[in-house]
Amino acid sequence: MPKISVLLPVRNAQPFLAEAIQSIQNQSFGDFELLLLYSPSSDGSRAVLEAMARRDKRLVLMDVAGGNLAACLNEGLRAARGEFIARMDADDVAYPERFARQTAAFAARPELGLLGSAVRYINAAGRKGRTIRQPRGDDIERAFYWGCPFTHSSVMTRRAVMEMCGGYRELFTLAEDYDLWLRLHGLTTMDNLPETLLCYRLHATNSAKVKALDGRRYAFFAQAAWLARRQGLPDPLENLTSLPDPASLSLSRAEMNALYGRILAGSAHLLGDILDDPEGAVWWPRMAAIADNAERRKSMALCRLRCARFYARRDRLRCLRHGLAALRISPGLITGYGFRILWQLFQHDVNK
Repeated sequence: MPKISVLLPVRNAQPFLAEAIQSIQNQSFGDFELLLLYSPSSDGSRAVLEAMARRDKRLVLMDVAGGNLAACLNEGLRAARGEFIARMDADDVAYPERFARQTAAFAARPELGLLGSAVRYINAAGRKGRTIRQPRGDDIERAFYWGCPFTHSSVMTRRAVMEMCGGYRELFTLAEDYDLWLRLHGLTTMDNLPETLLCYRLHATNSAKVKALDGRRYAFFAQAAWLARRQGLPDPLENLTSLPDPASLSLSRAEMNALYGRILAGSAHLLGDILDDPEGAVWWPRMAAIADNAERRKSMALCRLRCARFYARRDRLRCLRHGLAALRISPGLITGYGFRILWQLFQHDVNK
């Protein structure tokens, strides 16, 4: 049996696919199976998979039904034989020591159930940008309120942990990883390694950018369900096949407002400001009218700071305007998170 089962979904991924697979083949820790989860595609992805699988018996080509990503990954989980499950995307690049570092960490920490790493952004041409160091240790729980503290394609888990919670919820066509990690919260220990073990590719068809508005909506429901469970309430999404009306969620008005604010802030770096974000344009005036506590002010200030970063190299005037707005909303924020954002404005970055 292989030690690691790698789940790599493939749908219309031909431009970067061979490089992604080769980065797994080149791992210094070679005891793995790579499950190539192929959904019907209109490009040359299947030909690439067939050619590479013929040359390496560790590569297993699987035809999946063509549902959403969560359903595809669940098919892979059911077929996986390894003690550990590693995720990989068809446009990313793993560092050669990724599996060795992660399996060593699991061996040293028996309580550990899920482990990610820092990642380095690259663009379509492979040019490297900034490094994203994800939260670690006790900082992870706080980070969950503001978005997903793990890069999905950097994560490795124990298979038993994934089976314990039933895998991904197929209700989530996006943010399926965020929902899963929130359901695992409190059931196992999660952490990120400080080392950079993955290059995360940003390009014109990257789903994080193209589907950012829908991603925000699914992230909202994932966090709402988590907050309900933390209060001892039933999971409002259990056994549903579609997302409900937000008004049906068992959360107070204050909690809902704070939740919307956090989700608004969390995706600003993908969407830009309200001129580019129709959902944010509707929600922002509502937030401004009820910014009567520190958490909501932090939400709004973070949104402004992340907009400033978004426009740093494309529209300096808008960047400055957002930075000044953040300072007016929550001056104290500039002494902490804000300084890190402002510093990043002057760092080399890939084009998004």
